[in-house]
Amino acid sequence: MQQVYPKYTKQFNYLRLVERIAALFIRFLGVKGNMRLGPTAFRTFIRTCKLSNSNFTMASVDILYIDITRRWSGAMPDSKEAGMGLQAFVESFFYLAGRRFKSLPLRGQVASLLELCEAQLDSQSGAEDRRSVSCSRAMPRCTKTQTLGLTNPQLCSPAPLRRAASQDYRLHQRLKPRTLRANVEN
Repeated sequence: MQQVYPKYTKQFNYLRLVERIAALFIRFLGVKGNMRLGPTAFRTFIRTCKLSNSNFTMASVDILYIDITRRWSGAMPDSKEAGMGLQAFVESFFYLAGRRFKSLPLRGQVASLLELCEAQLDSQSGAEDRRSVSCSRAMPRCTKTQTLGLTNPQLCSPAPLRRAASQDYRLHQRLKPRTLRANVEN
């Protein structure tokens, strides 16, 4: 709508709720090319947007995911992909909005939940930016010692990066399911 009617963008922006929900859906998709949200990605969405509490536990989140995914997988029997499609995500979003903002009309519930989620994501992306600046695996900088004008060779070496990559690889090997590793090694 922004491109078709640019002068009406602000006036009718409140009608773009489903587009904003779709943007959230895309943000939490795991594997590129897959248009289905898995249970882990759905839980990450709930956790990131801080939608779980004592009245809506992560067990309730799992039950919601299973119920809605089953309902929508029956509606699309030809689909071979497992997981929650966009339509199912929109339904779950409407359900969550209804639980969270009971006193508002449906459009108000959905808009309020969208604003809450977008605010949580904005605050977290700001925190991630700050964290990445002070990350221990950031590229080491070559520093010259002030008095001698010499470069510290340890800080310029790519060895710390290689060690970090090798630690990541070992962790990946440890977390890989044993049956897959056994099949690969044989």
